[in-house]
Amino acid sequence: MRKYGALALTLGAALALSACTTAEELPKPVAATIDARPAISTDRLTEVQEIVFDSIQNADAKLDPKMLEERTTGPFTQIRGGEYKLKKILSDAFGLERLSTVAQQTAISPADSYPHVALSIMEAPQGSNLQTIDVFQQASARDNWMLWGVMDILPGATVPALTVNKEGASLLDPKSAEGLVFSPEAVLAAYSAVNGGGDAKGVTFAEDRLRQTLSASRDTNNSVVEGAGEVKMAFTPGKEPTVSFMTDDGGALVVGQMDFNTQIKVTTEGAKIKLGSTIGTLATGKAGGEIDVSGTLTADYTVLVAFHVPAADSKDKTVQVVGASDPILLSVSNG
Repeated sequence: MRKYGALALTLGAALALSACTTAEELPKPVAATIDARPAISTDRLTEVQEIVFDSIQNADAKLDPKMLEERTTGPFTQIRGGEYKLKKILSDAFGLERLSTVAQQTAISPADSYPHVALSIMEAPQGSNLQTIDVFQQASARDNWMLWGVMDILPGATVPALTVNKEGASLLDPKSAEGLVFSPEAVLAAYSAVNGGGDAKGVTFAEDRLRQTLSASRDTNNSVVEGAGEVKMAFTPGKEPTVSFMTDDGGALVVGQMDFNTQIKVTTEGAKIKLGSTIGTLATGKAGGEIDVSGTLTADYTVLVAFHVPAADSKDKTVQVVGASDPILLSVSNG
């Protein structure tokens, strides 16, 4: 009440003063100016990252998805939550994705609009020789900085240098292809289509480790059900908008989420298909569990992917996949 009372008193005083002056004497309004700067300093972000990783460590200790939501958001919350489901069943036989807590390089978006985004190239986590790309986000001025996503830098890949000036690193509109061979949104849609055997609509991708892994999984599943059923895989861009930064070569570093599912259907009368591995484990809630396919079984997954998208005037217009998370099984439905 005191706060609103003080505000009312101030307005009353201003109105009384206005009544005693002429129109010519009124001061002209002056637009407020905001110094061009990054959304947060690198030193302060380092402190924030420590808080974020401490919070995740506490959530990991209890495998508590609610605790996870305190300092994570978007794809990371979903992916880590999926890991928690499997960890609760498999215990020491399943390891959570290891996180690095030390940033080597960081790019931060400008302060003038939300969401604020920071992208850090991290040291390789303990037990891994692959550095990671970590994305942090602050949705609004009232929100905390959160961990949005983590991807491994793929073996042999080069992450392009980001364009950084006094305002910060330049964020790009997901829907705009200005200056690029294709828009970030179009690249993610094309990659999803390519993995599903569909039309990439002119986008050319270099071979990459993730696509090879997904293709090998499809072949393995086909061999398991051969003579008894069929396997289909469907890929779609995730609901989260892509995060895209301009790169020094005029292109973009684009991070996006791709959802996919594996559908396994019995097609031969009298045949039975029994599935184990993580599908059987999650479906039965038991380590080493197996499930008989009833009608059509659907296993839902998600994965994060980082692309280097060339500039529109580049001689080589091939899109490179430079980073990816491990695909994680989120749910299983049967029948």
